[in-house]
Amino acid sequence: MTLEYLRQALFFFKSHLMALAAIQLPFLLILALLKFSATGQLSDEMDTLPSSFLLIGLLELALLPLYWGATIFYMKSVLDGNPLPTLQAISLGISSWGRLLITYLLNGLAVMAGLIMLIIPGVFVGVRLSFADYICVLEGKTASTSLKQSWGQSKEFFWTLLQGYLLIFVSLLLMQMLIENIVGSSGISILLSLVIDFCSILITIFGFRLYTLSQDKV
Repeated sequence: MTLEYLRQALFFFKSHLMALAAIQLPFLLILALLKFSATGQLSDEMDTLPSSFLLIGLLELALLPLYWGATIFYMKSVLDGNPLPTLQAISLGISSWGRLLITYLLNGLAVMAGLIMLIIPGVFVGVRLSFADYICVLEGKTASTSLKQSWGQSKEFFWTLLQGYLLIFVSLLLMQMLIENIVGSSGISILLSLVIDFCSILITIFGFRLYTLSQDKV
């Protein structure tokens, strides 16, 4: 069934490409331009380089819950048969920004703790907590409640989630490596990397598909 759910995720992505791009690309473009600008400092201002990347990392952390939440709200609106306009989806994303940021941070800490133990525990924890974002945004739960609920709700779908996430991640990673080998670090490389970053939304779509299935069983 994993391939069927991946096919459904890809179909959703293609069917709503413009709306998804309108939600995510402005934020991804800002981050890509800042990273490109910081990379240009490699030979000019080595002293300021670490602080530049730190600021970019913090900005990325601040923006991620915004466009991620907006994307989740948009996917739910499509499922309900009433797709949200871009600005309304982003507005809703802002409303859940704080909860989703805390959920994301706690999720990351839990996965990191698992990775410190060994890679496999980290992957296991990451997959079991992958419903937390949807629960936080769509059900309005707190970060801790979302993580706890995800742990139980994703149990039945663990192997399907793991297989789907790995297939998407490996495919995107291979594409990224191919781009770097062909064009190196140039403006074109940054642009193509931006496309790869946007395509990673397939992970969110695939996870959402499995989340909706788990909701039917609750």
